[in-house]
Amino acid sequence: NIVTLVPKFKIKDGCKEKYMESLPKFLEIVKANEADTCIFYGFVGPTEDNYIICREGYVSAEGLLKHLDNVGEVLNEALESADIVELNVQGPQAELDKLKEPLAAFNPTYYPSAEGSFRSTKN
Repeated sequence: NIVTLVPKFKIKDGCKEKYMESLPKFLEIVKANEADTCIFYGFVGPTEDNYIICREGYVSAEGLLKHLDNVGEVLNEALESADIVELNVQGPQAELDKLKEPLAAFNPTYYPSAEGSFRSTKN
């Protein structure tokens, strides 16, 4: 039932330093409040052309929604310095269905898990 969220941000010109200051705030909130619902969370980038991706995994759609509630204030702060240019949501169809209404404003692309997908129990 892992639900993965992958937002891709484009940092606005002249805003890289301000945007990068928000990343530790996101990490602190997740570490302090989402131990039971977050499987992985972290950022990659920025690239030379100022794109940065957050890779996030949750135990359920509810875990993802809890995360959005937790980081709402910091996300609004970060969006002053960057735009979400792409948002992918991946997971079992039943979990994705729970997210369609709450995430509608972000206009995400949904990728349902293919038949036979599994998670290793060793990692």
